[in-house]
Amino acid sequence: MAMENGLFVSMPLLDSSPYDCIIELPNYNLRKIQIKSTAKPEVPRGIHVTLHTNNRYYKLNEVDYFAIWVAVFNGFFIIKNTGTNSAFKFTRNGKYSNNFNNFAIIE
Repeated sequence: MAMENGLFVSMPLLDSSPYDCIIELPNYNLRKIQIKSTAKPEVPRGIHVTLHTNNRYYKLNEVDYFAIWVAVFNGFFIIKNTGTNSAFKFTRNGKYSNNFNNFAIIE
């Protein structure tokens, strides 16, 4: 989907990287992206997605943004890493609805 939005995408050769891909912006800046996904069904309170791994947050120098695929919505929520992101709750018209498939958030 990032490529469909005119962005170049590169992937690391090793799976030991803290990020899953790098997006090159039109101004040639690079952003490290961690991709998460969930296939949880939609519930009235929203879909909960945990971001940290092994009780450790993704550091700011490791990951710039999260691209969180929510299968039931058939798209990505793009979230900036604050260094203390632990989990998010997504609903169709909730707090992060502007982040849905909005790759322009990546700056």
